[in-house]
Amino acid sequence: MTVMNYSRYLHLKDLLALQNPLTPSEQRDLHDSERLFIVVHQASETLLSQALTDLRHIEAENCGERCSSYRLDRATHIVHSLVGHVELLHRTLEPEDFLSFRDRFGTASGLQSAQFHELFRAVDRLTSGDTGHRLGLETLQLLGLSAAVRQWRYAHLEMVEHMIGTLPGSGDTSGLEYLERQLNGTPRCEYADGATAGRPRTHS
Repeated sequence: MTVMNYSRYLHLKDLLALQNPLTPSEQRDLHDSERLFIVVHQASETLLSQALTDLRHIEAENCGERCSSYRLDRATHIVHSLVGHVELLHRTLEPEDFLSFRDRFGTASGLQSAQFHELFRAVDRLTSGDTGHRLGLETLQLLGLSAAVRQWRYAHLEMVEHMIGTLPGSGDTSGLEYLERQLNGTPRCEYADGATAGRPRTHS
């Protein structure tokens, strides 16, 4: 019988073999910067899968009010943690490095993330009309989830502005302009105080 241990339980051998930068390994600094970019996105998608597991469970009416409440809180905390992932890229990935390996992944874009689109749709459903209240969710909890998603959108917008400025987005969009529209036309300054996106670091 195989003895269970930490590595085997988490399938670390498989997990840690999934980071495959397209930058040649000979370009060590750039290769490792691209690896960071991949790691952060993979970690975000993995955490997001748990948030969606909880939101799906709530919407399927598979548990009572207490269960729905703590699952919603957990999903909200997860989305908040994703803001930190965006900040990590903003603060530690040099724009020139990103622009150097950006062309290697072609038209691949976060806009193609099925999970993020599902999250946005779920939040819209839960916070519109009386859907959330019918499922036993408190108004403040629903507002908390919606605010967490907006905070992530703003942090992402700030990070993209830092990385590419006014260049077009990799997903065949207008880039920054497209992301600003996703904030429902609300002036960015209204979110500046509440968002936790990092500022561009200075170069020595």
